[in-house]
Amino acid sequence: MNRPSSSIFSSDFRAALQLGAWIIIGLAAFDILINVVFAYPSDPKNTNPSRLQTYFEYGRSTDGQLARMTRRERSQTAPITLAGWYDPIEVEEKSETPQKPIVTFYGMSHAVQLAHALARVSSAYSPRIVAAPGATANWSYGAYVRDRGGKKSRAVVLGLMSANLPAITTMSPMTWNIGFPMPYTGDRFYAEDDNTLQVVHPPYSSFEQYVDTFSDSEKWSAASAFFSKYDTMYDAFISRANILDHSSLFRLIRRAYGQRLERNARNAVLDQTGFRPDSEQVKVARAIVHQFAQDARANGMIPVIYIVNNFGYSDYLYRALAPTLNVDKIPYVSSHQIVSANDPRSYLPNSHFTDAIDEQLARALVKVVETAK
Repeated sequence: MNRPSSSIFSSDFRAALQLGAWIIIGLAAFDILINVVFAYPSDPKNTNPSRLQTYFEYGRSTDGQLARMTRRERSQTAPITLAGWYDPIEVEEKSETPQKPIVTFYGMSHAVQLAHALARVSSAYSPRIVAAPGATANWSYGAYVRDRGGKKSRAVVLGLMSANLPAITTMSPMTWNIGFPMPYTGDRFYAEDDNTLQVVHPPYSSFEQYVDTFSDSEKWSAASAFFSKYDTMYDAFISRANILDHSSLFRLIRRAYGQRLERNARNAVLDQTGFRPDSEQVKVARAIVHQFAQDARANGMIPVIYIVNNFGYSDYLYRALAPTLNVDKIPYVSSHQIVSANDPRSYLPNSHFTDAIDEQLARALVKVVETAK
């Protein structure tokens, strides 16, 4: 006699439940094992975790990563939490020689590399640097507005690069640099039809203000709401911490979501023909370039735009800015004039140019400054 169908169903259902339970137990055990074996260093000053520790850390919420790296004392906090703040503006400069005119650079590490190359190829100028890691053009222009060449520069150089142009409408690399958030903040600019700019300042602009805000849940919630309103890449699922931060498997899911978020932000600005001229990001970039040049000239300085066309981006950024550069007759140095953005031999693994390329760019900068005198 065959067993009743209800008995068969009940038996199969129990077997499925048992299998599901064992799968859940196995995943939980695997999750715990990963967290134990590949635990990320708790010391915020440890800047050399292993590749696997770094891999399984990816996907932790922004708040969770900031909590790991932030300490109130400057001597104890992660070094990266101290970089990039507007208040005070940090300046790198060598001892001044009265006979040497100063050239001040504003921007990301590529602008820093160009400044160092200028010091190597020319004894006629003294480089002065105001920079932040991965700085977007809105941060750089905000830094210029606060510093204005230290009121002693012959020329000022504003750096822009194609890889982070989509983030020009953000307020912090906490939101756009998901794998390695940095807490410093920048101004948010809005372009008007006449190429003027409206500005929204960040809720805090110094390390001390950041620590005070981050350590107070109410203040941090208010700051997060501020970023949500004005920062185009802020995402609560990526940013806010929760209990699932402790799951390595969930972190992988969040990481995949973050990569999709970054990809969508890039695709909203860039297509197969270049940066979209009708995008807010391009409009803001052009307005920043226009206002920077106008203000520098009004203060007796030579404005120079340094355009970094990152590997794989062709000369798209130069083409996006060319209408403003041409109409306003703004001096510029664009990397596509020296090297193809599709030639990997000219780039280092960290996206910088080789020293030889930086030196060629520095010589081009000297010519631009000399011609503009």
